[in-house]
Amino acid sequence: MNQCTDSSAANRSVGLAHLSPLTVTERELCWALAPFVPATTWLIIGPTAWLVHHRSVRPTPIWPLPPTAMPLTETPAFETLTSVQGSWVPFNVRGRVVGGLVLPDEQSVSSTVLEGLASLVEGIYTRRMAIRQTIWQHLLEQLRVRYAAGEERQALLSEVLLRSLNLVPQSTTDAPITIPHIFDKEGDRYGRSYPFWHDELHFIELALAITHPAIMQLQVVGLAAAGVAHDINNLMTVILGRAQLLELDVGEDQLFDLQIIETAAEISAGSARRLQRFTQVEHTVIQPVNMTTVALAAVAEAKRELSLLGNIQLETSLPDLPPAAGASGLIYTALKNLIISAARSLPDGSIIQIGGAADEHYVWIEVTDPALPPSTDLQAISAQIQRAHALELIIARQTARVHGGQVRIDANQAGGTCIRFILPRWEAQNGVTHASMETS
Repeated sequence: MNQCTDSSAANRSVGLAHLSPLTVTERELCWALAPFVPATTWLIIGPTAWLVHHRSVRPTPIWPLPPTAMPLTETPAFETLTSVQGSWVPFNVRGRVVGGLVLPDEQSVSSTVLEGLASLVEGIYTRRMAIRQTIWQHLLEQLRVRYAAGEERQALLSEVLLRSLNLVPQSTTDAPITIPHIFDKEGDRYGRSYPFWHDELHFIELALAITHPAIMQLQVVGLAAAGVAHDINNLMTVILGRAQLLELDVGEDQLFDLQIIETAAEISAGSARRLQRFTQVEHTVIQPVNMTTVALAAVAEAKRELSLLGNIQLETSLPDLPPAAGASGLIYTALKNLIISAARSLPDGSIIQIGGAADEHYVWIEVTDPALPPSTDLQAISAQIQRAHALELIIARQTARVHGGQVRIDANQAGGTCIRFILPRWEAQNGVTHASMETS
């Protein structure tokens, strides 16, 4: 290639000197560079390519960008940018390639100009990548909120990927999938006609993780573990207190045994508290929840799961309830488990009633089952008693706690059981919720 003269290099440096890395835009850089490069020159800045003279933009057709200068014949993916033979000149800044030039053959740019260009390109690259991250974080938060509110997974995921990365479901396009293993989860396959950058792949992985069906199940398991830890801590407190009281009245020979019990109770209570902290639900999205709609959905799913059991009937009498403050996915799971737990502890032919009510501060769903008939065998009675310590009830109780509510168990007029799942009301007028209720 021909070498640039010192005068032409100086002219190019002067042409770029008035630009600042903090404020320069891609079009301004192309405008300043155009007088000094051939018409077929491409300026690569991160994930975009600019035809310098026309200032037109398109996605970069290759990633990662080659870190060393080389002919285009050795990087076939660059051939879509220009129909002539040329070379790739990268901009390496602080150990990373932020862009480069695609130059026609027999053309070169001095090192002085390349250094000035590299500084400007790095400024644009850093700003643009930061903007991408900000936009995508906002989209991910929207995705988290809307998925937790119960929106359909496939449609929601497709909308977000289309808005952010121009990705469409593979069934609707012939576009190739460049990184197949990213899209094989849950049978969801998306494609586009150009490859993905590293930050795009990370965004896709996060979006798929947020909407993965197992995420809600993991949250529920965490709630159950936290609820069990809470109950264990309460029991250990009772044991510890009783042991300390007995120490006041026993002799030397029994004191040692009581101190061992006391120490074991303290260690167990500490372990339970650590488990509570470890399983604490974070980032629970609190928003208005239509309790009537969620309860009806829980009843429908419970009927489907109970269809293989005995002849248990579910009757609903749900008024138009005010919205509660909570996460609809967790509330739905808790109510479904309460209904299924009640059905499994009752004899064949029983009727479970699902209702609801509200007062000034709270809204609740009631799951009421009848009293067991006198002829009921001991096994059914035992199942009804064990229900008070069932995992489903623990999940419901802990779900209510994290929302500032509670689960209350009372006897109904017929002698059966009425379980109330109580949550604070959502106060739309002033945007606050009453979440100060003591948990049971």
